[in-house]
Amino acid sequence: SAFALTALAATGDITAKDAKAYSDAAMTNYIGTIPAGTAVVVRSHENYADVYMDGKVVYIKSSALLNRDVTSDYNATLKEGVRVYQRATTDSTSYKLQKAGTVNVCAVNGDWALVQSTGSKGYYAYVQVSSLSNIRLAK
Repeated sequence: SAFALTALAATGDITAKDAKAYSDAAMTNYIGTIPAGTAVVVRSHENYADVYMDGKVVYIKSSALLNRDVTSDYNATLKEGVRVYQRATTDSTSYKLQKAGTVNVCAVNGDWALVQSTGSKGYYAYVQVSSLSNIRLAK
């Protein structure tokens, strides 16, 4: 069965801290908060970033972004049976991996890592850092 992560985008930067989101570039119309650790598609950023998330464009301060591409410099292995999560909490939707695989390590925050699969059907998921093995610099 497929495991879709609807909150995470295909490419983009990771928010380093909670980001106030606005419907306008002048940042006058506050519409909510994007939690730290969320992957977003960033179209452009100078003083502000316009990001595509959940089907719409919103504006956040550029300082909320880690300013790094999701394709990471580090790879790691996830063993068969490791549980991956939609959010960085064991209370979120999860899926047990049917086979081992290599992932890109996108970001680490405390006990959680955001990873991207390296296969043709790429996905993003959160795993507990203790589940990562064979961490190495990507070639």
